[in-house]
Amino acid sequence: MKKAICITLIYFAFALTALAQNKTYTKSDVYGTWVLDLNKFDLDDDIYTFEREKSSKNQEEKLNIIVILLELDQCKVNYDRTSGFCGNEAFKDYSWSLDKDLGTINIYHSEIFLKQFKEENPEDFNSFGLPEKYNAMELKIVTLNNGGIELEITDWE
Repeated sequence: MKKAICITLIYFAFALTALAQNKTYTKSDVYGTWVLDLNKFDLDDDIYTFEREKSSKNQEEKLNIIVILLELDQCKVNYDRTSGFCGNEAFKDYSWSLDKDLGTINIYHSEIFLKQFKEENPEDFNSFGLPEKYNAMELKIVTLNNGGIELEITDWE
């Protein structure tokens, strides 16, 4: 009897875990500021994750990479680790998309430049074999045990 109860409990635990991982996310679920706290990771780490921004303004926390996912597929990224110490944090404009089926976010750069170049020089654009946009980063949405989410880097240029 006890064995049957244990097996049943294990089955339900696996089922709940599987259901939590299969949640479908929308863009509104991931809008906002995400921070990769470089102080938490060693160079040998294989998995880097962005967390929602915390309100603390500790100087050590300036060693972050920041991604801001905005409406209309707009995105701002600050890769510069040292800019916070100099007081000149410089965000660059990017675009982004969400693949609901895969639970991934793709961040792109040079999309506006490439679009303009394609419109002004279509023959050169085609002869160079340029893409419509360059993939700068791919993030996988990870569901945490507490119901929150993190963004795990799966590809980074």
